[in-house]
Amino acid sequence: MLKTFLVEDEVVVRETIKRMIPWEQYGFELVGEASDGEMALPLILKEKPDLLITDIKMPFMDGLTLCKLVKKEQPDIKIVILSGYDDFNYAKQAISIGVEDYLLKPITKNAFIERLEDIHNRFEHDRTQREYYEKFHLEIQEYERNASRDFFESLVRADMDLEEIYKRADKLNLDIVAEAYNILLFSLDDSDNCFGTSEGYSEWEAEVYRKIDNYFLHHPVAILFRYQIFSYAILVKGQKNTIEKNTRECVEAIRDIIEETKGPSSWFIAVGEEADRLSRIRHSYSTASRTYAFRYLYDGHILSYSDLNKNEGNSAKEESVQLKNVNINALNPAILQKFLSSGLMEEVDNFIHDYFQAIGQEPMGSLVFRNYVVLNVRFSVLSFLKKIGCDTTEIEQQETSDIVEQTGKSVEASVSYSENLLRKAIAIRDENAGNQNRNVVKQAVEFIDSHYMDEELSLNKVAHVANVSANHFSALFSQNMGQTFIEYLTGLRMNKAKELLRCTSKRSSEIAGEVGYKDAHYFSYLFKKTQGMTPSEYRKTGGESL
Repeated sequence: MLKTFLVEDEVVVRETIKRMIPWEQYGFELVGEASDGEMALPLILKEKPDLLITDIKMPFMDGLTLCKLVKKEQPDIKIVILSGYDDFNYAKQAISIGVEDYLLKPITKNAFIERLEDIHNRFEHDRTQREYYEKFHLEIQEYERNASRDFFESLVRADMDLEEIYKRADKLNLDIVAEAYNILLFSLDDSDNCFGTSEGYSEWEAEVYRKIDNYFLHHPVAILFRYQIFSYAILVKGQKNTIEKNTRECVEAIRDIIEETKGPSSWFIAVGEEADRLSRIRHSYSTASRTYAFRYLYDGHILSYSDLNKNEGNSAKEESVQLKNVNINALNPAILQKFLSSGLMEEVDNFIHDYFQAIGQEPMGSLVFRNYVVLNVRFSVLSFLKKIGCDTTEIEQQETSDIVEQTGKSVEASVSYSENLLRKAIAIRDENAGNQNRNVVKQAVEFIDSHYMDEELSLNKVAHVANVSANHFSALFSQNMGQTFIEYLTGLRMNKAKELLRCTSKRSSEIAGEVGYKDAHYFSYLFKKTQGMTPSEYRKTGGESL
């Protein structure tokens, strides 16, 4: 229903208009009325109608003045002026304001209804267009986000020279010029969200990430990137005397968003070490990664590399005090279970180093205690793998006595055994999860391949078919397919469009509809963006690149 407000100073005329039109039958709802513009204005601003019908000549405030004020506050409102004055000057002013129709009194019921139907159709068309272009905007953002993620990975791997870095950043509209930099890594509830142990992000997580995306969208000193599958990275910029302050403000902003959005308390932010030039970003990233890997042993939510570094420089006795401060029990099997659930292969060495450091060097000097620790690691691995339905035969084959003999030689031998065992467990976990995830993605791809021409096809709809949450599905799809859902769907549609352009004489607008785009202009834009030429140019070249 389109909310409608009527302004007419003549009571008889106003009542006649109200009575003669079956408003609801034609998709309208009268939400208010007034006898002049002055009385109408505050009521209109309160009700926010979709359509305003007003007379021109009224006491206190005329209709044209009212229209100007309303349009200023509600640019999208539709306005119909009813007037007894066939004056071109009035019509000219009405057009300049953006009035939809200028109708001369008296107007018949049928003519009025005809105009209302036309307005309703235009309103629905405009609404559909807005929704479509919002979808278009989101798709473009998805392309840019994926390109930005690739750029970030190249940046922190330092596999580009400075000229290439600035060139790619400029192409992505990323302002990376600064005196100093830092890297933040953060994730939410990473203990159970990966590798088939959970359906994926909760609604709380989706809301937090949405707010964080919005906060950093146009941030003056921070750029948000996707990092790995279930976490994000932030490149913080600043002057040498402001980078610490900028970093702190970004951390506080993330913390505030998470805490304001009520939900689980499992989240972690790792703060890297500042870099005094762009070429040292790799160092900042590596320190942030090192700190991020410590999240399994840390009982807090925010940890900086400088604090981690201080802890590692202390003696065993001082370190024990530090560990008490973060309130952890290093021998708690939950710590190992948490790492096994979501840890990455490249984090194993750092985790085991931190794990044994947390236990303490003096206790590990005891052979009996060292055997206990190693067997605790083995028990945790076996327990985890059985819980997620994996075959543990290979791990169980090794006799306990052999393990004790092997690891009893030294602390280093215990560390080495534990590292190898965790790597093996993660490999088994990933293979098991990969099989499950591949089945989910396979089912989804089959559905996309047979429904790509549906203009309403969306990530949410496909995720529903695959029976996983939209956020989790998005991550799984990207990981398994090497491209985002939008990229895959667009590629499928573009390939079909190219086939139709080569093999038929159908117009571009017809082909757009057949491959899932109701807007031919959007189809042409996307075709040129992805194929490097317009549909007509592609047809002229016979499908060959320009």
